[in-house]
Amino acid sequence: IWDCFCPNCEEGGAITTMLPTKVPLFREIIIMNLTCDKCGFRNAEVTFGGEIQEKGERLTFTVVGPHDLDRQVIKSDSASLFIPSLDFEIHPGTQKGTITTLEGVLKRAAENLELLQPERLKIGDVDNFHRCRIVIEKLLRLAGDPSAEGDEKLDPVFPFDLIMDDTAGNSFVENPLAPKPDPYLK
Repeated sequence: IWDCFCPNCEEGGAITTMLPTKVPLFREIIIMNLTCDKCGFRNAEVTFGGEIQEKGERLTFTVVGPHDLDRQVIKSDSASLFIPSLDFEIHPGTQKGTITTLEGVLKRAAENLELLQPERLKIGDVDNFHRCRIVIEKLLRLAGDPSAEGDEKLDPVFPFDLIMDDTAGNSFVENPLAPKPDPYLK
């Protein structure tokens, strides 16, 4: 769609593309991308097509090694994401629906926390700044970022659990063994 409204520069001229597609062993999704040539703003999100799910679902994925970071993940905007080992949660509605890898989910969470770090210092919330700094570093370590700080002998990365709780039932973690069950995904 040409000449769309850009929410960043608040002008027309942005381009929106939509791609309906079927994710094998999951369901139909619509990938939407908005690009503004005027200001460079980009936005991508996923929405769901087809039938509405009758039940929500909770996916618990035990990440056992770096190879699991490449698994495709669909996180709907109605899903919460919880990493018990960090006591870290992304609440429903705080992020748009996305299709990415597990590594991408972890890095995006770290980037979003990092965005508000200058504001935390500006208002004098030093304790929260340092708590967030620790979580950011741990998220980057879980994502396999080699620049993340930490002593691996004192703080092993794997295994760790990732729990997606989706009241709409629209989230998904790739099963590389499909159609066989994945022993690390419940």
